[in-house]
Amino acid sequence: MNVVFVGGVHGVGKSTTCECVASTYGYAHVSASDLIRRERADAVAANGKLVNDVEGNQYLLIRGFRRFRDLGNTRCILLDGHFVLRDSDGDIQRLPLSVFRALAPSRIVCFEDDPVAIASRLQQRDLNQVEVNQVSSLQDQELSHASDVASDLRVPLTALRAFDRVGLQRLLSMP
Repeated sequence: MNVVFVGGVHGVGKSTTCECVASTYGYAHVSASDLIRRERADAVAANGKLVNDVEGNQYLLIRGFRRFRDLGNTRCILLDGHFVLRDSDGDIQRLPLSVFRALAPSRIVCFEDDPVAIASRLQQRDLNQVEVNQVSSLQDQELSHASDVASDLRVPLTALRAFDRVGLQRLLSMP
């Protein structure tokens, strides 16, 4: 099974693009945040404990992804998520390489866009003021860590512009 990890900052179009390509070409698509939410709900129901930390969330992501993968009968899964996140102090945290090793993607895609455009989309979507310099620094770290992850896993990394459905489909059709 072909697993493609599609990363990028919030508001860059990961989910929108993945949903469109997946529905058009019959691929499976799931977001990391949806998997984490599902697993957290199961964990809370099972033992009454809620995991709030980044490391715990990554464990939930891996567990949820394995369940999702094992239930599917598709030739390709598009998993959209992040390479870095801001912690509760606002500091940028790189997700551990071990998470990506466990997910075992065969390809990595990282969407990017003009930080001003991203900030504008986030403001419209979330109705919160977003600082362009924060989007810019987060995107720089996202791209940098995507490169590190691809190198560690020895898989190809492709950077695509926001909402590039044609580019994503072209990439998925490559052997």
